[in-house]
Amino acid sequence: MSRALYAVRPPIERAPLRREVRRLLLEAIVRGDLAPSEGINEADLSARLGVSRTPLREALLALTQEGFLTATPGRGFTVRPLRLEDAEALYPILWTLEGLAVRASWPFPPERLRELEQANRRLETARDDAAIALARDREWHSILLAGCPNPMLLTMIENLKDHAARFEDAYMRHAGQVITSVSQHRAIQSAIRRRELDAALALLETNWRVSLDFLGP
Repeated sequence: MSRALYAVRPPIERAPLRREVRRLLLEAIVRGDLAPSEGINEADLSARLGVSRTPLREALLALTQEGFLTATPGRGFTVRPLRLEDAEALYPILWTLEGLAVRASWPFPPERLRELEQANRRLETARDDAAIALARDREWHSILLAGCPNPMLLTMIENLKDHAARFEDAYMRHAGQVITSVSQHRAIQSAIRRRELDAALALLETNWRVSLDFLGP
């Protein structure tokens, strides 16, 4: 297990303790520091994070409910494996829900389009670091959906993106290359600029399909 998870950090405040522990564990799962199919040693994690077993277990149960871990009676928690069939189920849901959020945000104000263009330029510079590329790609998609008035929809999308990030981070580390969506984002921005909603939605689906294609055999 990587020690990156346990770098020196400011003390975790008690009030949001479970949420903070969940965040740290989720980051470790997405990065692969807690590897697919790896068992969770609760005593070790509790000691290294400097928290009691209660908030740790609450965070583990939350991540189990969200689909990042599995819980087996008598054996504890295990990081869910990365399976291609799960990615094939995940990505169509993602592009469908993002399409709903874009439709709810339409039309885009000029300032949001400028923010998208700026975020895409930042993504273009992230050609050597997978973690930065994934973060900037996610930033672009967050700006894309910023006008959506449905918080429940946005929460669902964010959870699915955490799952997608596991696949994409693992692929980039395995392939030894950083994949970005700069050109696809530009095409979506052009459709938004022309106020062509159907074209923008079709291009958004293509954006996610290309990501899924990279994960295939």
